[in-house]
Amino acid sequence: MNEVTKPDQATLIIRRRLKAPQALAFAAWTTPEHIARWMEPEPGMTVPSAFVDLRVGGRFRIQMQNPEGEYFTAVGTYEEVNSPQRIVYTWDWEVDGSGLEFGEVEGNPSLITIEFLERGDETEFVMTHTRFATEESRDNHARGWGRAVDTLAIYLEKEALATA
Repeated sequence: MNEVTKPDQATLIIRRRLKAPQALAFAAWTTPEHIARWMEPEPGMTVPSAFVDLRVGGRFRIQMQNPEGEYFTAVGTYEEVNSPQRIVYTWDWEVDGSGLEFGEVEGNPSLITIEFLERGDETEFVMTHTRFATEESRDNHARGWGRAVDTLAIYLEKEALATA
């Protein structure tokens, strides 16, 4: 179960104990092949494409599509990469995310810090998402991230069992 806190109007923190080793949890969050299999911030959403250049200064692009065909494409730049414990990156949305290449962004970047804390054969996942422009944006992200972390936990539990 996710533990969600909102310490102020610009900050969201999600904690979750994942039944998977730290390296697998980190890989699931940072590898396009994994991301495409678990990222589902809304029911029925798919990931037609994902690109990750996992290094400081590298960029990522995750293109999500809802069942109605609408695209939601997140992009950002990695500011810190400390595998498999921690990553820090910007998060913004493309204006029209339907293409296959990086496009024009909305220009309201927020900042995400993800920690993968080793807890025996499990991992404590801690996401701190900050710099939201509005409380409404924070709350919308809380819903989407909450569901995405739920689907990540389910995916990781299956992957961990399959590799055990």
